Amino acid sequence: MRQILTRQEIDYINAFEGVTHVPPKNCFLNGEALFIVMPGKGGRAIGKRGTNVSRLAKMLRKKIRIVEFDDDPLEFIANLIAPIKGKIYKSSEQEICIEVKSVEKAYIIGRDRHRLKYIQRIVAHYFPIIIKVV
Repeated sequence: MRQILTRQEIDYINAFEGVTHVPPKNCFLNGEALFIVMPGKGGRAIGKRGTNVSRLAKMLRKKIRIVEFDDDPLEFIANLIAPIKGKIYKSSEQEICIEVKSVEKAYIIGRDRHRLKYIQRIVAHYFPIIIKVV
């Protein structure tokens, strides 16, 4: 799926790269700024004691999340829903299930399935799969 970046997303990507010196793979905005970085670059992007993230949050006036990309969709989804731990498995070729406790299930789905749709949009950008929460 091809994403067309808005002017605001391009500005956020430039600010992120200027502060962290790590080029992001992508940026998603949804009340927060979520940056996808290459594997192994998450720690460098966060900075010592989270200095880069806090500086960027003050600069952009948004909550910042940094997620490491992974070629394995199961690992990528695990990175996206962190710190929630759950059993993530492929139920079919096009479908991935996330099995978590009921309290965490509500957090992943969100009000009116808003958060689940957001996660699905991010994952669909890289992998042609559907996410189900069990």
